[in-house]
Amino acid sequence: MYPYYETISTREPDGFTIIFEENFTFPAHLHSHMEFVYILEGEVTVWVNDIRKDLEKGDIAVCFPNDIHSYNSSAPSKLMILIFSPDIIRGYLSERTGKTLEYPFFEKGSFGDDINILLDMIVAENSGNRNEYVVKGLLYTIFGKLDRIFVFKDGRQLHDTTIQKLLRYIGSHFNENITLDSIAKDLGFSKFHISRLFNSKIGEQFNDYVNKLRVNMAQSLLTGTDSSISNIALECGFESIRNFNRVFKAYSSMTPKEFRSSRKR
Repeated sequence: MYPYYETISTREPDGFTIIFEENFTFPAHLHSHMEFVYILEGEVTVWVNDIRKDLEKGDIAVCFPNDIHSYNSSAPSKLMILIFSPDIIRGYLSERTGKTLEYPFFEKGSFGDDINILLDMIVAENSGNRNEYVVKGLLYTIFGKLDRIFVFKDGRQLHDTTIQKLLRYIGSHFNENITLDSIAKDLGFSKFHISRLFNSKIGEQFNDYVNKLRVNMAQSLLTGTDSSISNIALECGFESIRNFNRVFKAYSSMTPKEFRSSRKR
């Protein structure tokens, strides 16, 4: 599943991973990695910072480190996400420190067919005994080609806001017993201010946001590990199996056991 932690780990030695998601929905979040999104099928609504776009097959979204982004699929869709450490293309990013994209979405036809060929090559390389230098070269080439249509702006004001601080904190502590009171105490904000920010900027209640992060982490562990359901519940911050089952079913429409079984078919 999608790695959404602020201290993100791709679980790969060269800091690069490819994820394929169907009908993907995930709340606003941020992390220190680059994120390159390619729509394979259907339509997905993507937010990057304060910009929203309904992306269709063949469209691209690019998130630079610490950009706040979210996904919503209201219809069948499939997308490919490249997530990688900015260190991989350090030479490219070093001249763009503190920058982000003015407009992070690129419709099919605004870039050449060579981007699709390069993406096919990186997927093929990833499916075998991949070479980190090949991956690095392909990523440099992709961003070098797209640089012709990239328009940059200063991202420092975007990347040091109260929302940024809140999402970073929650991304690092959501599997603990966090509350509005505990966050307010640790960050020095009013809990009423935090609650209002979630309603106005994130578009959902604080508890719903935290539960979605916990369920997503649980889905990842249910799919990618053999850990027991009770251990996964505790690792994701749920106080009991009963609460875990209730919340997981509310967001996944199935129990953790049913979810694990469905992914092993």
